[in-house]
Amino acid sequence: NTAIFGNVAIIAIGDFYQCSPVAASSIYSSLLWSDHFEYVELKINERQKTSFSFSQMLNRIRKLKKKEDMNKEDREILEKCHQRYLNKEYHSEALHLFPKNAQVDEHNEEMIEKICINIRTFYEVDNHNREIKPNDNKSTKKMNKVLKLAKNARVMIIKNICVNDGLANGVTGRIVDYVENSNSQVSHIKIKCDSTKVGRLHRISCPYCHGQDTICVTRESDTIDQQDTDFRSKKGIKQFPLRLSWAMTIHKAQGITIDQVVISTKDFFGSGMGYTALSRVRTVEGLFLLDLHFDKFYCNENIDRVLSQMKEITRKQSIFQISLNYLNIIFHNIEGLKSNFNAFRSHHLTQSADLICLTETWLNYKNLINKFEMKGYHLIHKSRSSSFSSDHLLHSQKRGGIAIYYRDNISIQEIDPCEHLNLEHITFELLKEKIVIINCYRSPQQNKTEFLTNLCKHLKKIGINRKIMIIGDLNENSLSEKLKSIETKLNNLGFINIYKNLPTTNSLTSLDCLYCNFKLTKDHHKGIGATYYSFHDTLIFSINTEYQTKDLNTEIEYEDEENMKLTNTMPTPVPMIDIPKTTCKRKKDSEHTSTSKIHQTTTISPTSARSSEIMKEKQRDFLKNIKYIIEKGILEKGTHTLTLTEQLALIGLKKVKILGDGNCFFRAILHQLNRNETDHLLLRSEVINYLIKNKFFFSPFLDETYLTFDNYIEEMSKFGTFVDHLAITATAVIINKNIIIHELGKKPILVPGSDFIEDQVHLCYFPNIHYDSIVSIDNNFAFLSFEDVIITS
Repeated sequence: NTAIFGNVAIIAIGDFYQCSPVAASSIYSSLLWSDHFEYVELKINERQKTSFSFSQMLNRIRKLKKKEDMNKEDREILEKCHQRYLNKEYHSEALHLFPKNAQVDEHNEEMIEKICINIRTFYEVDNHNREIKPNDNKSTKKMNKVLKLAKNARVMIIKNICVNDGLANGVTGRIVDYVENSNSQVSHIKIKCDSTKVGRLHRISCPYCHGQDTICVTRESDTIDQQDTDFRSKKGIKQFPLRLSWAMTIHKAQGITIDQVVISTKDFFGSGMGYTALSRVRTVEGLFLLDLHFDKFYCNENIDRVLSQMKEITRKQSIFQISLNYLNIIFHNIEGLKSNFNAFRSHHLTQSADLICLTETWLNYKNLINKFEMKGYHLIHKSRSSSFSSDHLLHSQKRGGIAIYYRDNISIQEIDPCEHLNLEHITFELLKEKIVIINCYRSPQQNKTEFLTNLCKHLKKIGINRKIMIIGDLNENSLSEKLKSIETKLNNLGFINIYKNLPTTNSLTSLDCLYCNFKLTKDHHKGIGATYYSFHDTLIFSINTEYQTKDLNTEIEYEDEENMKLTNTMPTPVPMIDIPKTTCKRKKDSEHTSTSKIHQTTTISPTSARSSEIMKEKQRDFLKNIKYIIEKGILEKGTHTLTLTEQLALIGLKKVKILGDGNCFFRAILHQLNRNETDHLLLRSEVINYLIKNKFFFSPFLDETYLTFDNYIEEMSKFGTFVDHLAITATAVIINKNIIIHELGKKPILVPGSDFIEDQVHLCYFPNIHYDSIVSIDNNFAFLSFEDVIITS
């Protein structure tokens, strides 16, 4: 699997302007970061939200460059913070922040001597529980850690003991007592943590903390730096995982929020340290500066550049419509409601749906169905065994199961056929909308003929002249070129699958469907919602029930090639090939499609355009002469000093960054057409299908890398495979556009796809690495004249 990060979804939350880890490179130094992450800026400052002026000052300091002077107003505020420190206006045990550990240790030792009595010294112990006291040997002196602790001392846990219970590295509190064993040795140290949430589970089972607001720690190994871990583990060395915490380093303080803090600035090192320290406190009144060195406050100037190169997350339009006139529907083959219930219940789409149809719940009559109820919804469930007669093959088979959830404010009436149809389904009528919905599932073990016979019998019983939706997983791939008997039969009955040609599974097959036998108005929306816990994605559908037509489909509305209505972006997809199931797991955002955008009034014949002999001749010339064309395009030496950005700017163009995942060519093409990259897999499939249909045309130009044309098709079908000259040429024909490719140091090359020069899309090419999209300087569509490009003669 060559997918980035193993195709695991990553959400990273943080602030680049804070100090980076000690002796480590910044996270954004990796190309993976800038190429594969998008960002959104969180603009509400939760920590300082009650002090707007302080928040604004911190933001100015956050982006202050090294050679810039801090503005007068901010300097004066910080000088007052220093004066308040000199006046000792802070609490005697206020947290002190220092850049270095030596300063932290010094302050903590002063505080324990000043605050506490009966200070005890705790040495490390070996695996025989014998104390290991420091000696003059330098190698062991460094590793033997001595703890000076006392009741009422401020301490911090320095090891992850039980993260789920909050007992984690960095948790602070105060020592309240010791627990001694039979040898009068301290075995447990009891601590009252600053947060009462820490240790709730611990207090249930611990005999020393039960019924109290404390936690306790014991001696443990591996409490110091990783490089010493192996040595210490072998020796069985243990120590209490604690450290005094009246003071801590600024790095350690990242993430905490406090009311008062005293900061030493004189030894700040590295960018972002000043901002990180100042921003720990809620208000400027709680900020005290032990000393003041304005030159130590500066940011890493590379951060602005890194952020400018990253794509900003754009909020996609929701498919679900928030209106009483709309019915929002989800269908999902959940592959186990019991195991996936929490994820399903918590999903934001689930919480917005009016009607939820599920298949493959894998529940039987023994499961307590009420465990799977959701607040605000009614649940109806039907097990597999109850759907089939006792003598049917599927009656005793595991899995299966159908369920629906419908909101409390929706009125339905379940339609019971009163007989065993040997059909997994729940059928009901939406009483207000007067729409019958059949939620059904066909197991691959059920013969298609039997399924269709039983379904047709059911439709006849309901009344085929009513408005009906069939929603489900019928295990028939609508993208396959093989005979599709279920689709053919339902089409003949007047049903149309509105999810035809949309992949709905991880292997890019289209098994899930929504068939309608009535004409939908333009005012409906559909899409695919990704899930991480099922092989199937969700179908998302929103329909305006108030303006739905009452007309049934009297004839099949195929958009055949002889009378195809096109959008102003892309032709309606030609049939797609099946991509092997070894393809990387596909997870993508919902594809929003509103039927109000599907058709224009212009009717054309793309088949004739694609088969145009003139265009074929142009493409043949291009493929035959591609090496000469590339050599011809090299610009004069004087232009080689330009960057690609400068080269584009000279002709009034600029590049738009496209995600680099191996699909960048198709992403860039779709960005050119409609400023949206989400259908890149669909476009790749169209190109593959076109190449297969025109095998004899393209075979003579096949690269020697591939043994056969079939081998080439197999490789090019895979997710993330970089395109070649054949795929680019096929794409130009499919989109009916001339593809103009810009490369550093070369004149733009035109790949023929249209007879009209104004039909252009523009890409910039980084050889064998990446494609980006190109627009004009004012963000309009790019255009070049004949004279500005290389055209096959």
